[in-house]
Amino acid sequence: MPSIRLLSPLSCGPWAGGVAIAIDETHSNLGQVIIIGESGAVSDPPTDMQKVDLATGVCTPQPSLLPSQDGLPMKVNAAARLPDGRVVCAGTNQFVGFDPWQAVAQVLEPPEPGSPTEANWQWRALPGTSVGRHGGKGCVLSDGRFAVFGGKDNCITPHSSCEALTLDEDGGARWDALSPMHEARTAFACEAIGGCVIVAGGSGNGVARLRTVEVYEEAVGRWRMLPCSLHTDFIWMAGSALFQ
Repeated sequence: MPSIRLLSPLSCGPWAGGVAIAIDETHSNLGQVIIIGESGAVSDPPTDMQKVDLATGVCTPQPSLLPSQDGLPMKVNAAARLPDGRVVCAGTNQFVGFDPWQAVAQVLEPPEPGSPTEANWQWRALPGTSVGRHGGKGCVLSDGRFAVFGGKDNCITPHSSCEALTLDEDGGARWDALSPMHEARTAFACEAIGGCVIVAGGSGNGVARLRTVEVYEEAVGRWRMLPCSLHTDFIWMAGSALFQ
């Protein structure tokens, strides 16, 4: 049975939701992560980004995300670090209600060579996904693209659809459809392993709790249901990186 270690509290205070991304570094005994989410304990706090030293809990502020086109904060549901170091995040605006949420996406990247802010990375707005993906999850595929799965664009109906982001060298960006999952799901676990993507658990269409697990084989672009059922205690899995 693996042991559980209690980490130091975050120096930046409480966080609600959001995602954590491991980063490559050698200056911490336990490593560092970037967290993107909602800081503070008040309703609808702004989306923030911090670099966290896991050994000490010390947070270092990072560039703030851009507001969505209508001025609302971005609700980040999926994010990942690309092989070239850029960070991509996708989600919706933080509108509360039953109307479709606006799909938004951003990329954190270094400025162009010769820019007066050459030392600072900045967020750039990207086209949103084809549908809102509140509660959707994402990861980096073996070809380096960022992919998002499931989620929902209102308070009721989850999706089975999936999309992958291609970033062109000239700054262009597009989302391409991937094969849909067998089951629509939101708030599930998602992890890329050896040319495959595994999704597990979450909430489904008309099903409060899912126990199913699916694997996406990138080489053939096809989903397969795995012959297993999750234990009841592990069927609410909104995080990622569960398969290490």
